[in-house]
Amino acid sequence: MVGLLIRSLVLMLITLGVSGATAPQSRCTNATLTGRYIFEGHGFIEPIEPGVERLHYGYFFFDGHGGLTGRQSSSRGGRIGREELAGTYALGADCAGTLNFHHVKRPGIESYGTDVETHWDIYVTGSGRKGHMIRTDPGTMAVRTFEK
Repeated sequence: MVGLLIRSLVLMLITLGVSGATAPQSRCTNATLTGRYIFEGHGFIEPIEPGVERLHYGYFFFDGHGGLTGRQSSSRGGRIGREELAGTYALGADCAGTLNFHHVKRPGIESYGTDVETHWDIYVTGSGRKGHMIRTDPGTMAVRTFEK
């Protein structure tokens, strides 16, 4: 009887050890993203110029309080552009959130004929060192990856 009890207890502890050995949940806040991150991205300018591929490389600077700035160089179907970036972000405890850029009309860049805001979903590692984003505006297809 004692042997059965000990074996049952050992089995229970092993089971709890295996099933309960999950990593702690990440607890992100806006402060998880702080400082300079290099990014790369690609996509298509569907609503403005269907089928035209675009490539972007640059950096974001997250302030840790929900604001970001940055700079990018881009190729939109072979047209080269250099742009300053500004926006806001909100990161939830699960390290997922949203990011919005406000683009103002820029001379010589046809794709921004009017002021426009772009919207993104973002997913960040618990350490805040790397993230992925996907544009969520209807009719668009674009992704970016950023890393500290």
